[in-house]
Amino acid sequence: MSIAGRTGRLSVLRTTGDRPGAPLVLIHPINSAAVVWADVAARLDRPVVALDLRGHGESGQAGPFTVEEGYVPDVLAVLDGLGLDQVHLAGGSLGGTISVALAALHPRRVLGITTFGSTLGTGVPSDAIRAMVTELETKGTAGYFADLVPGIVGRAHRDSGRIGAVMAEAVGVRPEGVVAEILYGAFGADIRHLAGKVAAAGIPVLAVAGTEDPTCPPAMSRELAESTGGIARELEGAGHLPMLEEPDQVVDLLRKHIARAEEGVS
Repeated sequence: MSIAGRTGRLSVLRTTGDRPGAPLVLIHPINSAAVVWADVAARLDRPVVALDLRGHGESGQAGPFTVEEGYVPDVLAVLDGLGLDQVHLAGGSLGGTISVALAALHPRRVLGITTFGSTLGTGVPSDAIRAMVTELETKGTAGYFADLVPGIVGRAHRDSGRIGAVMAEAVGVRPEGVVAEILYGAFGADIRHLAGKVAAAGIPVLAVAGTEDPTCPPAMSRELAESTGGIARELEGAGHLPMLEEPDQVVDLLRKHIARAEEGVS
């Protein structure tokens, strides 16, 4: 289905059937799409919603591609459009960063947060981001990410045809200019000024990192957990896309953390 966002259409996937419990909203890593969560959503036993953020998937391509001014309003638009008052949030990579920011700014809407391979801020210098954009412009969107994906997953998953196919679908054929703006916005993001608000609100946070994640290694998840008053966990052998690499373990972590959040235990 689609929902009207501030700057255009937002594409949304949601589970069907009569599933009990508060909904779980899944937020994808940048330069992917809601489809990366399909295996996880199918294994869960509660209502699940996954959106394509602006500039991704089937959603509109107008910016800004920033956390507070762009992506948080997208998630809020989906919550409001679906009439969801309170939800659990789970995000991969920048999707986790967005989840923390939304909880800090709108704590009443969030029951708990689980992040996978996320950070409060990468600290990547501007010249390194420019190098990424130069490579993107040389290879094109599809070629750039086809080369990138095997290097960001765990060693056991580097030859996975399934992960390659899902990511190719998620990346799509978006214009290089849009993708470049997304890269600048994501790698330049820093929400450290918001993390304390999540801790003060008492929102339970679980920050998960793959031990083989080269993009957001476990130290970044530990910082996120410490700053938000949360818990850090590691997934042995997983890289930056655990929802595709280890969906069963991701589901298990989500179920247990949601149960803790609903019991009022952080």
